[in-house]
Amino acid sequence: MKSLWKDWSANGIRIPLLGVATLLLIAAAVTGVMGYRNWDLSNRNAALTGSLADARRKESDCAAAIKAGTDFLLAANNFSYNKPDEWTPKMASLSSGAIHDYFANAQVAHDNSELIKAGRLVKSATVADAACAAQAGTGVRVIAQLDEQTQNFQTPDPVKTTSAVWVELTKVDGVWKAADSGRGDQALAGNVSGVAQPPGPQSPANPSLPATPR
Repeated sequence: MKSLWKDWSANGIRIPLLGVATLLLIAAAVTGVMGYRNWDLSNRNAALTGSLADARRKESDCAAAIKAGTDFLLAANNFSYNKPDEWTPKMASLSSGAIHDYFANAQVAHDNSELIKAGRLVKSATVADAACAAQAGTGVRVIAQLDEQTQNFQTPDPVKTTSAVWVELTKVDGVWKAADSGRGDQALAGNVSGVAQPPGPQSPANPSLPATPR
């Protein structure tokens, strides 16, 4: 009985050549595995890079939205009958959509100034804390805590309160603007009225009751 070695030799296959062929097959297999691994790692790295870029974008949007949201809240909650004409233009400059349209109206500006003067309204507020609560598409919701002092002709001594508020912000030509705001679940577009603040946009559902920016 011929040995395997003799069969290979009789068929013209030399042992060294067979060894080289085996090594080439092993190298090809290793190369294939490594190629797949590199492709997989490349895809995973690309996905991770994309996720990181998206996270950085959201982080940047959040920081910018917090700044714009707190600016709006401070404008909405700082005014005085000594300078009644300043409040409405500030609100218009920091808002968009229906809110902006309301505060940009000349008659509204006049009426608000008269109301602030007549009520001897004075309000001051500082932002104690603020954070992004939600991000979806181009919109960001900012929640904040306000420390406030309010007085009018009926309450000459300032009334101090701490309030939880929120602002919905959206980008307009690359600039973050307030599109809605409220306290708790009360929206600026709702039919809520306040004693110590000028009126805001009227509610479409109930236009006879003015809403107030809180």
